[in-house]
Amino acid sequence: MCTLFKGILHRKEAKSPRHLHYCLLRQEIFITVELDFPAGRHRAAIATADVCDSNAALLVNGDLRALDPIFKIYGRRLAFSGPIVTVKVFEDNVLVRQLLETEGNGRVLVIDGGGSTRCALVGGNLAQWAHDMAWAGIIVNGCIRDVDEINACDIGVRALGSNPLKSNKKAVGDKNVPVRIAGTLIHDGEWLYADSDGILISKTELSV
Repeated sequence: MCTLFKGILHRKEAKSPRHLHYCLLRQEIFITVELDFPAGRHRAAIATADVCDSNAALLVNGDLRALDPIFKIYGRRLAFSGPIVTVKVFEDNVLVRQLLETEGNGRVLVIDGGGSTRCALVGGNLAQWAHDMAWAGIIVNGCIRDVDEINACDIGVRALGSNPLKSNKKAVGDKNVPVRIAGTLIHDGEWLYADSDGILISKTELSV
């Protein structure tokens, strides 16, 4: 992270490793940030429609499932995929924050908020933190807030909607447990594939 003040580049410490350099050109300062994130963070996008067309047998036996189309699309990254980390909470986002403060390594956080739309479980700060910690995406069975900030962040986010109210801070919930979201039972460690067409859950990593 860095700030520019009166032509001077100031570097701030961050948990994620990064290398900063800058050059002066035509009396303007241009800053390039190189992020040393795991390769999985920018996994090649796989179209969910192609996945379905190529894996009919997996759809029949339940190893590949499509979530009901109830989610709205947020964030700059429209397509993303990765191993799933699950968390089950209700109108409380302390466990969500705890997970997003760990290295994501290209994983996707699936938050079962019980479908509550009475408060937000993820805001702009958490979305930016998830990006910095190399999470590929966040699925929220609930609401987000700071929509403009999240839409400016290079991460994939899906949620039921938005609500400006913040959540409770009691640290009530469970990590790494099965969750049922949008008509589908999702297990920690399964794989998620998301794009503009929808969201798929697979027992294993897939290729087309």
